[in-house]
Amino acid sequence: MTDDELLLEMDYTGYAMSCRDPYLTDDADLVLCRRQSGHDDTHATRDGAEVLVWPADGII
Repeated sequence: MTDDELLLEMDYTGYAMSCRDPYLTDDADLVLCRRQSGHDDTHATRDGAEVLVWPADGII
């Protein structure tokens, strides 16, 4: 998926329906996946107007 497609998916996915798998960034920030539950590829969340993406195994 492109960044624009991921942003759109996250915009229309409510918190209750989002994946919420945790990830610890390089800056030691804990973020949660905001993609729709049941996705089968990379996790993603918003980082301002950008997208932070990490693999399903949680390692960048």
